[in-house]
Amino acid sequence: MKLKSTSLLVAGALFGAAVMPAHAGNEAMMDLLKVLRDKGTISAQDYDMLKNAAAADKEMAEADKAEIKKEVEEATANMPEITTDGKLVVADKDGNWEFQPIGRVMWDAISVDNDGLYDGDPTVGDNEGRGTELRRARLGFQGSIYDWSYKFEADFAGGDASIKDAYVGYGNSLTDTTKWGVKLGQSHIAFGYNTKASSKYMSFIDRPFFADSSLSPARESGVALQLNDKDYRWLLASSFTSGEIDGGETDVDDADRWAVRGSFVPFMQDEKHMLQIGAGYMTQGNGDGSFRYRQRAVSHITSERPIDTSVANYDGSKAFTADVLGIYGPFHALAEYVDFSAESETNSDQDFTGYAVEAGYFLTGESYKWKKGYNSGVSPKSPYGAWQLVARFENIETEGLIGGSVQTEDEADKYTLGVNYIPRKNIRLMLNYDKITDLTVNGASSDAEPSALKFRAQAFW
Repeated sequence: MKLKSTSLLVAGALFGAAVMPAHAGNEAMMDLLKVLRDKGTISAQDYDMLKNAAAADKEMAEADKAEIKKEVEEATANMPEITTDGKLVVADKDGNWEFQPIGRVMWDAISVDNDGLYDGDPTVGDNEGRGTELRRARLGFQGSIYDWSYKFEADFAGGDASIKDAYVGYGNSLTDTTKWGVKLGQSHIAFGYNTKASSKYMSFIDRPFFADSSLSPARESGVALQLNDKDYRWLLASSFTSGEIDGGETDVDDADRWAVRGSFVPFMQDEKHMLQIGAGYMTQGNGDGSFRYRQRAVSHITSERPIDTSVANYDGSKAFTADVLGIYGPFHALAEYVDFSAESETNSDQDFTGYAVEAGYFLTGESYKWKKGYNSGVSPKSPYGAWQLVARFENIETEGLIGGSVQTEDEADKYTLGVNYIPRKNIRLMLNYDKITDLTVNGASSDAEPSALKFRAQAFW
């Protein structure tokens, strides 16, 4: 039997509409029926019947879709939300709790030139060459349960685990514009800016001479309190600690330490155009009666520390720090000064002073990110990443008397030039060149000008 061309057209159109999505298929069917009616292929009565049937199919499809959507919403109503914007966070939909795994990996490659600093010392040699180091390899977690918070993070870079943060916290609103919080456990000491600023976001591979040292220690076990404006336009923090956790506990001979730090923002057009000023004060008991400050010259992979000062019959210390941070679009500047005095029962006080001044500029238009009084991560504007140029000059100086007559002095000036590439906000590649321009060891001036070329690849989550 020979089929009419119009019959083939109708059959083909009906099959095409059947395999199309429901909404598009229904519209195609209605258009086809109109064409067939207008050409007289089907009667007006048949058109009305088929149109009504198609409309009924559409209503049924929409009803089924709404029912499926409702069932899915009911089934997932109590499931947590998972966000993956540079980090993995599992959270209650009502905001009552959240949990986040955290970590960071930092791999360094370094070439050192000590410029004859250790010539003539058979126990040291020249200690020049190249090396690599897993500087940080941290794993941990953090989260909150209603107004309570918690954090645990350990570093495995040295082969054994060392505890960094391990605390339980509580925070709440004091007024409509003021918040307060407390941490119980091991956390940051309320003192220097460069020490507390996270290594994930530092502009340079290494901190300044004085930061994260006995002059400005990072973390200890105890109680930390904070009061701040809800937008962190001002902040006041204090900590009462007694040593760092090692082997699950602190040493009974560790000295008690009290520190306080405050900051305020006298000018803020927005977070990309602002000025912040901060200051801190710290006192420490004598503990086991020993105190030592020592520092490498240009590289963390070298074991020798030309700057090395001990205080005999140590009898406690006090310290002061001040810092200024300015951000103006892609440009930023940060300066910090530290004055530390270690007292001795038999000798004069040993005085330590240090400062660091840095500046940075994003060639790709980003800004140094300010968050809660400190710097944070930068998100590149372009899919090709962000580029930043940085420079820093720093100084450290120690001075004191032994037995009231023998002068002891160490001093170093150093500059650092760097380039940072941030392809994604959780990835950073860094290149630094460090050079000592003036060095005094044990009161004697040295002609050596050690230098190092350093590269870092880091990721964090």
